[in-house]
Amino acid sequence: MTDRRSFLIGALGTTLVAALKAQDPTVTDVDVQLVPNARRLRLETLNFGLPLPPGLLLDPLMARVIGPDGQEIEAAVRPLETWRDGVVRQSIRSLQVQCAVNFSTARALRIKVRLGEPRRRDRTSFEPVEKTLVKPDGLLGPRVLSVLPAEWLCASRVAGPQTPASRSGRYALYDQTVERNFAASLDYIASTDPVAWLFDRTSAWYKTYVRTGQSKYLAAAYRAANFVRAQTVATGVRAGTFRPRGADLKYVYPRALHLHYLLSGDPRALDTGKLMSRYCLDHWNPHYRPDQKSGPDDASGEGGHWTPRHQGFGLLGVLHGWEMSGDPVYLDKCKDYVDACYEHQNQPPDGRPADGSWRQNWATYDPSEATFEGGTSAWMTAILCDALFNHWTINKDPRIPRMILAWCDFLDARGLRPDAAEAFYVINCFAQRDEPGGVIGESMDLHNAELCHTFALGTFFASDAAKKAVYARRVDRLLEQWSKTDLNDTPRAYNWALQASGQMIYLLSHTPDDV
Repeated sequence: MTDRRSFLIGALGTTLVAALKAQDPTVTDVDVQLVPNARRLRLETLNFGLPLPPGLLLDPLMARVIGPDGQEIEAAVRPLETWRDGVVRQSIRSLQVQCAVNFSTARALRIKVRLGEPRRRDRTSFEPVEKTLVKPDGLLGPRVLSVLPAEWLCASRVAGPQTPASRSGRYALYDQTVERNFAASLDYIASTDPVAWLFDRTSAWYKTYVRTGQSKYLAAAYRAANFVRAQTVATGVRAGTFRPRGADLKYVYPRALHLHYLLSGDPRALDTGKLMSRYCLDHWNPHYRPDQKSGPDDASGEGGHWTPRHQGFGLLGVLHGWEMSGDPVYLDKCKDYVDACYEHQNQPPDGRPADGSWRQNWATYDPSEATFEGGTSAWMTAILCDALFNHWTINKDPRIPRMILAWCDFLDARGLRPDAAEAFYVINCFAQRDEPGGVIGESMDLHNAELCHTFALGTFFASDAAKKAVYARRVDRLLEQWSKTDLNDTPRAYNWALQASGQMIYLLSHTPDDV
């Protein structure tokens, strides 16, 4: 057994670090709220994943579980995944924790996981995760929800750099809008209509849980992850695809199953997530060529046409494939994506001058929407920018900030309608002074959260104060308009709005040096 020197204080949030230093700087207590999710609870086996900040812990034996009475209880603890990048490589990214707690005399209980002290009551055997659930399929969630504090979840970077909703400050309107729309979003928690899942409903709920630490979001995400897992094809040429939709890459979300694995330890989520990542690896060519197809002639009816949203979900797919497996083939593919994006933006395949966009021939892609020879989508590109940022957090590729800033400048100058309250549905990249800047589409204000996130990325990477101020004003205007919308009309709007945008709170108050 190693001593306390194996416990490394890493990249925790400022508030959390201050609190820890006031105690013992080598010991950290993580409070876990236990929320009953079934009737007639007695002696129950708790099972949960405890995500850890980079560099925090090397040895799983340096984790003890303290029961409701303040005494250590027997626990089984093992690492689920290690951090794979930077100076913190091989530190533990998440622990699976199992222990028994008696609910026969009380239902509102708490335990603590104490990091930095050797476990004295160790259990080496683990119960199958299925036995800790209301039903083995997980569609009703666990018998007991183990709820972690938002401060800890955000500091752990389980969903990337985040700021708790309680510290949203002047952007609290964002979280108020999320809260207002949550109850109605539950209507689609087991929907067999594939469109209700488009743009990753599971991650939308999990990321809100990370920022709020509220059990209702954890319960929804837990159920959603198991629904998606159960509906994912497990064998054959379509392994990894979403059965209700068919072979459509933009319905394949390894990120969702990866999050679920890190927060539950369920090996079924890991297996399914890897299938999804493999599908992404094998079925998308990130290099756009106007005369070639990039992906399969899939069920979406897009016939393999390149789009920024496919590029974004494809990159997220292989990025999470790297994190889940450590297989360098995924990391090589990530680099190929970034190379392709840089080439596309700076040397457009149509041979015309670069303008900061990732454009395509919209007349070939979907002439029913627009016949622009050079067209692009603000909301689709927001998905790509999110994926590029996630990749940047791993390897700090200096091209990524430049790409995002070039896109933000284009979006600021060419992508918004004159009132700046929403974007064009399709932006006309070659519009002349006497031509419309793009196609005006209905309900584009429902996409404003993604645009806020995009401009927040601009403020994060920009070094020029004047440019930061321009982007921040865009965020304010777009957020104001978005806060008036119904995110469940259409149901997929909830997903596209929330699968990434909560990170804007972090981006608007930090700089690249903080990551």
